Amino acid sequence: MIKSFRNTKAYLFLVFVFFAAVSVFLVPDISFSQQFPDCMRCHKDKAAGKYIHPVGCVKCHTYAHITGTKEKFPKYLFARGVELCWGCHDKSKFTNKVEHPPVAKGECLSCHNVHTSDTKALLLAPMPDECFMCHANSDFIRKSKHPPVAEGKCMGCHDAHSSEVKKLLLAEMPEECFLCHKKEKYISEAKKKHHSPVATGLCLNCHEPHSSDAQKLLLKPTPDVCYMCHDGSDFKNKYNHSPVASGMCMSCHEPHQGDVEKLLLAKSPELCFNCHDRGEFDRKNPHPPVASGMCNVCHDPHASPYVALLYNPTTDECLLCHPRIGKAPHAAGGFSQVGHPLKGRKDPMSRYGELSCASCHNPHSSDYIKLFRYEAKTAFELCTHCHAYKKKK
Repeated sequence: MIKSFRNTKAYLFLVFVFFAAVSVFLVPDISFSQQFPDCMRCHKDKAAGKYIHPVGCVKCHTYAHITGTKEKFPKYLFARGVELCWGCHDKSKFTNKVEHPPVAKGECLSCHNVHTSDTKALLLAPMPDECFMCHANSDFIRKSKHPPVAEGKCMGCHDAHSSEVKKLLLAEMPEECFLCHKKEKYISEAKKKHHSPVATGLCLNCHEPHSSDAQKLLLKPTPDVCYMCHDGSDFKNKYNHSPVASGMCMSCHEPHQGDVEKLLLAKSPELCFNCHDRGEFDRKNPHPPVASGMCNVCHDPHASPYVALLYNPTTDECLLCHPRIGKAPHAAGGFSQVGHPLKGRKDPMSRYGELSCASCHNPHSSDYIKLFRYEAKTAFELCTHCHAYKKKK
């Protein structure tokens, strides 16, 4: 009988343990306000927000309302100030080389509510309003906004507490930018040429990291942003290439990297044909430098004091390669052997109103001999386009 009683007692104990275990797994997690109902009777506001500090009250208030004890720190806390936080939080994460000023001062509560908040991480306000409690928002709301800034994702670039990098960045430049931007688009071994500030990781030499009044977050609109490094006087003269005059540097140049000298979008003359009519340059008889794509042998691509963006006055430019023409009578000569004038006279038929080699010759290409500008099979036939000729009766 005693043995039977013992078996029954053991059975009941096992049943109790089973139901106790089941209750532990089936009952949902309870907040610290339920674990310590006595605290919530008076301090309901400490757990009124959407997010609650995930520790029990007595984790911090270790001697709350214990009679007969002397309060060492205010509010029954076990430590004072930031030392209280180090009781749970890893101090090393908050004491890197560069510290957020409020963190360095131990002012955790300038950003966080210690008990409860309607914002994640117990912040006092949603992002980015939390940051604007100290940082002026005028630098973040200009016309062109960096997407993470526009979305209030300050922590996409910065560590809120401490970092090994200046400005509390998550990584050194330019690796910081490559956390989002694809590195191969800006610095790639596959490309032959790299813009110097890009190659050296100086992204912020051209771009604002937060917001800007210029497109692409540039520090200034083009071409002014380019003139921060390049001498602007080289791009302004009496005659200016249209895209240069309009500040359209990127219509010819890549800003980051490329395969062509000077970071051009394409080699010459293909680059030039993006705007200029190819038909003007590939007639039956092309000028050799034109056929070789050597546009810049005669023309300055940016600005010039001379017509057609030439490096020299038209005839002088031609004589650089054709000096013999300037040393002997040209085309025709009478008893004085003066020959046809090459410059220094008006030419109403010329585009620029001045007589030059281009009055008779097309400097790019022609369907006629000797690059004649007008239809002619002989030099004499060309003359009749300007000079009246009367047959003898």
